[in-house]
Amino acid sequence: KEDFISRSHVQVINNDLYITVKDLQSTNGINYKDEKVKEAQIQIGESFILGKIEFFLKQGSLDEFKLAKELIPIFDTIGSDNEKKFDNTATRYIEDIYSETLKVVMHIGLKKNDFRDFLMDIGNHLSNLTDFGSLYIISRHESEFRILLSVQNESLKTEILKKVVKSSPEIYSKSIISQTIPGIQPEAVCYSFPLKLDEPDSVLVFTGYKRKEKEDQKLADFLSRLVTEIDLLSQLLTSRTRQDTTPDQAESIRDDIVAESSQMKELIKQAQKIAVSDIFVLIQGESGTGKELFAKLIHKHSQRAKHKFVAINCAAIPESLLESELFGHEKGAFTGAYIQKKGKLEMASGGTLVLDEIGDMPINLQSKLLRALQEKEFYRLGGSTPITVDLRIISITNQDLKTLIKEGKFREDLYYRLVHRSISIPPLRDRKEDISALINYFTAKFCQQTQKKIGGYSVKAFETLQEYNWKGNVRQLENEIRSIVNLTDDGETVGYEILSDEIKEVPDEISGVADSGFSGGFSQKAATETEKDMIIRLLEKNLWNKSRTARDLKMTYVGLHKKLKRLGIEPPE
Repeated sequence: KEDFISRSHVQVINNDLYITVKDLQSTNGINYKDEKVKEAQIQIGESFILGKIEFFLKQGSLDEFKLAKELIPIFDTIGSDNEKKFDNTATRYIEDIYSETLKVVMHIGLKKNDFRDFLMDIGNHLSNLTDFGSLYIISRHESEFRILLSVQNESLKTEILKKVVKSSPEIYSKSIISQTIPGIQPEAVCYSFPLKLDEPDSVLVFTGYKRKEKEDQKLADFLSRLVTEIDLLSQLLTSRTRQDTTPDQAESIRDDIVAESSQMKELIKQAQKIAVSDIFVLIQGESGTGKELFAKLIHKHSQRAKHKFVAINCAAIPESLLESELFGHEKGAFTGAYIQKKGKLEMASGGTLVLDEIGDMPINLQSKLLRALQEKEFYRLGGSTPITVDLRIISITNQDLKTLIKEGKFREDLYYRLVHRSISIPPLRDRKEDISALINYFTAKFCQQTQKKIGGYSVKAFETLQEYNWKGNVRQLENEIRSIVNLTDDGETVGYEILSDEIKEVPDEISGVADSGFSGGFSQKAATETEKDMIIRLLEKNLWNKSRTARDLKMTYVGLHKKLKRLGIEPPE
């Protein structure tokens, strides 16, 4: 019996690719996408809620649900959460973040039709756990080890995983293993859990720092329950190829910001706080860091989200046309103006206007923009009627506007009109812990688009991608993964040889990994030399010049400084 469901609550109309649910004047209606509705079209993979019961629409035979008894406790937990949603459809965070994460993982899995798709998706949610550690799902096929999923933090990376697997053949035994890690920091620990996937010899490995006994037990319980969920979903989910990604789905993917690093997560929180106000924002960062994604995030979380998001690139449009693009023009205003045209300022009224590459706006046009912002009105070119607008402006640049002000290339009064608050996005080379999450994300995205299933990455390929400096930032990484997915055969493992020549230029002594996997994973030099020894050797070679050593290691100076501090390396007196 369900107290919140009426005797005649909803009518379900079956169609080929979706169902229509209609409310029959019930007391509590239908919850769909966290909103109370009277009617909704439910696509395959979507769900709706009646009272505290959530109904998922899946495609397949009833045999797929033979594990239903094992899933009942998990469904009960989801049902309890849905009862809270019924009271308040806004997202609620509960005190135990591990329980919340488990519910999210199961919720995501039940909406998927393909296990690989699910596996790639959960990495983003596991990375939201603060001070979590590093988690891998790896598979052994003959002598080769493949990385199927990686969720990494800044401190514990693949060199620890290599040592664990190399020194612990029992990692593939049937029992849960908790151990300290030989040859690594004494406070580092490892948990490993065999998985029942179709992939041969699959195992979930967690590496992290040792905590208090109660905290370690909580973590072990969470990992054990996570493994149970992954095993159940691997059996439950069908292996049929997903339908092509729709344009709407592709756009929603582009709006997501994938981040594991603490600095990026903090920037996302900052952007969400800024969004609720109407202050103007400047987003700075190198090309390819994802500045427009932050602009979309701010718009999406603002009160202007139901209105237009309009963007214009000030560097891509000739100066003679840029004024018309911004302010619009009347018919006959100039040669070729055959019809009246609204400008971007007018189109974005009530919503958000993004001025991309604002530093390249011509100085004479800056004064006209400043006047329009001060007066909150302007005239179309050739027009005599004032146009009143309600704007929120987000400016984007990869330049230092204050330097441009000193050089006389940017108006200082316009700067202070446009910049109420600024956000600086760090380059990808300064947040390498985000790379593994981005690899997971883009691999899943392009596998969907090409209807392929990629069987993970060889260790050398994965580590080379992780250690590369990515001068073009996230955009360059995205293009590299797009190329990799398109050039890798369906079902095959991504090998080192498929990477572009530019990426493969990382020195062998830095990557130190053979393409056959962990079993032959260390180069001859790396087998007898620790990371600390190698860095000291390079420092001595460069007469302890840290800048030159950072370049040799393809690291930033700040990154090298942090590593030296962590490894306890100090210059000789």
